[in-house]
Amino acid sequence: MKINRLFLLILIISTLVNTGCRKLENLDDLEITGIDAEYAIPLLSTNIEMGEVLDNFDDNSSVFFDENGQAILRYFGDFTSNQSEDIFAVLDVIDNVPIPLLDTVAALPFTAPDGVILDFGILKSGGFRYGFTSEHEEDVTVSVSIPSLTRDGEIFSHSLNTSSYTGELPVAGFLLFPIDLSGYKLDVEEDSIFVEFSAFREESGFADTLAGFFVIFNDVTASFIQGFLGDEVLEFERDTIEIDFFENWTEGTLRFEDPTINFLVNNSFGFPIRSSINVLDVISVNDEIFPLSSPDIDAGVNFAFPTLDEIGCTKVTDFSFNNENSNLVDLLEAVPKAVDYDIDGLSNPDGNTAIRGFLTDSSFLSVQVEVVLPVFGAVSNFNVFDTIKVERFDFDVDFEEYGEVNFAEFKLFSENNIPLNIDLQLFFADENEQIIDSLFTGITPVVTAATVDADGNTIEKTIEEAFARVTDDRFERIKEARNLFLQARFSTPENGMRSVRVTADQDVKIGMGLKVGVTR
Repeated sequence: MKINRLFLLILIISTLVNTGCRKLENLDDLEITGIDAEYAIPLLSTNIEMGEVLDNFDDNSSVFFDENGQAILRYFGDFTSNQSEDIFAVLDVIDNVPIPLLDTVAALPFTAPDGVILDFGILKSGGFRYGFTSEHEEDVTVSVSIPSLTRDGEIFSHSLNTSSYTGELPVAGFLLFPIDLSGYKLDVEEDSIFVEFSAFREESGFADTLAGFFVIFNDVTASFIQGFLGDEVLEFERDTIEIDFFENWTEGTLRFEDPTINFLVNNSFGFPIRSSINVLDVISVNDEIFPLSSPDIDAGVNFAFPTLDEIGCTKVTDFSFNNENSNLVDLLEAVPKAVDYDIDGLSNPDGNTAIRGFLTDSSFLSVQVEVVLPVFGAVSNFNVFDTIKVERFDFDVDFEEYGEVNFAEFKLFSENNIPLNIDLQLFFADENEQIIDSLFTGITPVVTAATVDADGNTIEKTIEEAFARVTDDRFERIKEARNLFLQARFSTPENGMRSVRVTADQDVKIGMGLKVGVTR
C-alpha cells in the first residue's frame, strides 16, 4: 500500500493555513519500533501565527492590532454623502421669470421654498435683463438699479439710451445680452428684492414714465447663502455591511465583549443637523432580522457643524453604538452575516429660526459606517463546516517490500499559545459527496486552549497529543475520496464561559506524524 504525504497535509492545511512542512526524503528515515515492523514517519511541522491568519479577510474588511497587540476586525460600509447642490435651489423662485414693475420703486416678492428664510447670498453666476416700452417722441435714458444687489459696497446699476418713438414699434430694453451678476451680494429684506428704475428725456432733461417695465433674472446660482435654511430631510443611500467572519458557521455561540457600530460624520453645512436612523438591523446567518435598540436611535444624534466664523471648516462627529448604549452585544450572539442600515439627516430639527446658518457651493455632509469587532470574547461549541475538493490521491511511499501493512496511526502534536480549544473531524467523500470514511471516530480534541489570566490574556502555553488509527481496508476506501468535509469546533476555556483576547503574537505549533505497522 502506498501512502501520500499530500493527503496527510490536507488535514492541517484545511483547518489552518498553508504552511511548509518537513518531508520524508526516503525510507531510510523510517524507524523500526517493534517486533513486527513499525515505521514512524515525521510528516509535518508548522507554526501558525494569529497575525497572519486574521489578515486573510474579504475586501470590505481589515484587521489591525492595537498597541497591546489586540486583534480587531473592521468591516466598512460604502462612503455616502449629500452635496450642497441638493438643497441650493432657494434662488430658483426668481429664475427666468419676467417680473413686471408697477412703479419706479418696486419690492419684488421673494418667497423661499420649504420654510427657508434667506438673509443674503453671494451670487456665483447669473444674468439680469430688463425691457420696457416708451412712446416718448424724443430719446430717453433709462436707468435701473437694484439696492438689494451690491458688490464692493456699490449698488448694482445700469443705464440705456434709447431712440425716440417713431410710431411703428415700442422701444425694447436690454434683453439680448444679460448683465453678469457673479460676485454680487443679494440681500433679501422682508422677503423682497428691491428694484428701481427711471427715465429721462434727453432734450428736456425731464423725468418721465414708461409705458411698461419688466425685469428677468436668469440662471442665478450662489456660492454662499445665509439664513434659516429650512427643516429638510437630507437623504443617504441605504447600505449593507457584509461580515464574512461567520460564513462557514453551523452552530454554537460567540460573544464579543466590546463590539461597536461606528458612524463617522464629516459636515461642512453651517446649520444644525440631527440623525434620523430609519433602519439599523443585524442580519443573522439564518436570515433573521434583529433591530438594534438604543436611546440614541430614538432621540437622534446631533452632528457638529461649523459656525458663521468657521466658514470653510469641516466638523467631525464620531458616535458609536456599543454595549453601554444599545443591545449590540446581545444581537451579535445571533451570529451575524450583515448589518443593514439607512440613515438620514434632519436640518434645523428644532425649528429655531433664530439660528442663522450658512451653505456654500462646496458644502457637504458625508457618513461612513463601520462594524468593529475586537477579538475579545467567549466561544462555546462554535462549529464551522467546509468542503475541500481534492485530486486523486497518489500515494508515493511503497511499503510492500517491507511486508503487509496492517494499520496506520496518525499522531497530532500541538503546542498552543492561542486561548482556543480546537476539536476536529475530517470526512472523506466520493465524487458524489457521499461520505466514505472519517479520520476520527467522532469530533476529537486536537488543540487545547492556552491558559489565560483574569483579563483573558494568555499566560501559559498548553501541549496536546491526538491519535487516529486507520486500518488497511479503510486506507483503500480513503484513496477514492474526491471531497473532504472539514468540521471544526472552537471554544474558550471553562466550557466557553471565559472571555479571552486574541493577539498578533499568539501562535500554535502543530506537528504530525504517521506510524505504520507491517507484518513480515
